Amino acid sequence: MESHESPHDRTPDAAREALDTLNADRSTLADHIVTPPWFYPALAAITTAFVASPAAPTPFVQSMVVVAGSVSLIFLVLAYQKRTGLAISRTAGPRSLGVLIVVGVAIVVLLGLSQALTLMGMRPWVAAVAVFTFVMVLAGCRVYDRFYDTELRSGR
Repeated sequence: MESHESPHDRTPDAAREALDTLNADRSTLADHIVTPPWFYPALAAITTAFVASPAAPTPFVQSMVVVAGSVSLIFLVLAYQKRTGLAISRTAGPRSLGVLIVVGVAIVVLLGLSQALTLMGMRPWVAAVAVFTFVMVLAGCRVYDRFYDTELRSGR
């Protein structure tokens, strides 16, 4: 790949100007990627349905909950993409990645707990796990959003 810039273009002022432009672009992108207020409650509700699905009265109903949740996730992501014009496919930095991992592991643990409670005949307790899941996902997503915004704006 050839470079068409002259040695005079590589001055400290030109470098500062390029970095300032990159910072402005990151800030503009961060301003554009504002999560709609309905997104996280919808995501928390879908996740809660997955976690509560083992307590469904029949395997057919459980399967339908999982299918409906999966389809809902697809539409939720598409709605987000349409609203922002962007698709987020990776984290912006290590803190947002850490939050995503913690929330993901917690969801898997809560799903396992829900399954265990169901197998032990304690289906009513799955409701408590479901409520906790909703609150945890909602809070975790908001923390993720703050970290993502900060990391995107700072470039780290």
